[in-house]
Amino acid sequence: MKRQTRNILRITIILSIVILLGITLWFNLTSDSQAVQVGDDAVDFQLETLDGETVHLSEINEDKGVILNFWGTWCEPCREEMPDMNQIYNEGNDEYELIAVNVSEGEQQINQFLRSLDEELAFPIALDRNRDVTKAYHIGPLPTTIAIDKNGVVVDKQEYQLTTDDIYSFVEQSTSE
Repeated sequence: MKRQTRNILRITIILSIVILLGITLWFNLTSDSQAVQVGDDAVDFQLETLDGETVHLSEINEDKGVILNFWGTWCEPCREEMPDMNQIYNEGNDEYELIAVNVSEGEQQINQFLRSLDEELAFPIALDRNRDVTKAYHIGPLPTTIAIDKNGVVVDKQEYQLTTDDIYSFVEQSTSE
């Protein structure tokens, strides 16, 4: 290859890299999307459950606190925290609702996962098939759990497996006025 052709090729590659970096930086710096944080208003949604029912956050949140648990069947920490969540939910849930939001998996896969658990879950499993709710809440790692109080405000958020104490804390925070 001639020297002049190589120089043109090098300059073109360098310019392309600089332009792509500039575009990436511009999109990152001008993006309005931020993860939902404690103190933010909860993002309303409506999802179908595994049982064919519909959960509508604002309707549930009219008189109850809400705990949203985003999970996946492949997620081992999700599997480990579910029995504790179920046990605490079964102790009494008059003042709050726990909704396990599955992130875009098929019903067959979810049912297989649920059959592998030692006991049947009492709380609803909502299906976020298109990841609309996951995107609205800017959920990253799974499991992520969000507590929403009776006023529709996010009062706690954790991006890791919950302990029994964490779950009790989420219940307490979601039921506070």
